[in-house]
Amino acid sequence: MIYSDSKIVDLVKVVGKETSENFSPTLRAKLVNINEHSGMCTMEVVKSPYPEWSWSAQQNHTAGHRYERPIEYVWNAYFF
Repeated sequence: MIYSDSKIVDLVKVVGKETSENFSPTLRAKLVNINEHSGMCTMEVVKSPYPEWSWSAQQNHTAGHRYERPIEYVWNAYFF
């Protein structure tokens, strides 16, 4: 499936930047790669900005782990 060029262009501008991401165990992640051919983006878990007692901050040991999400979901995380 080919995705709209505008979504790809938008995402290229935010590679390396953090966003709120519900699929991340810390609820924060950064975009590290876009694969237009598979329609997937690689996200990397980053440390939680929330208080130490919060569930998401207790998952900080997962920072650095990578996972894949569909382009449209990642685009929504940054721009919607």
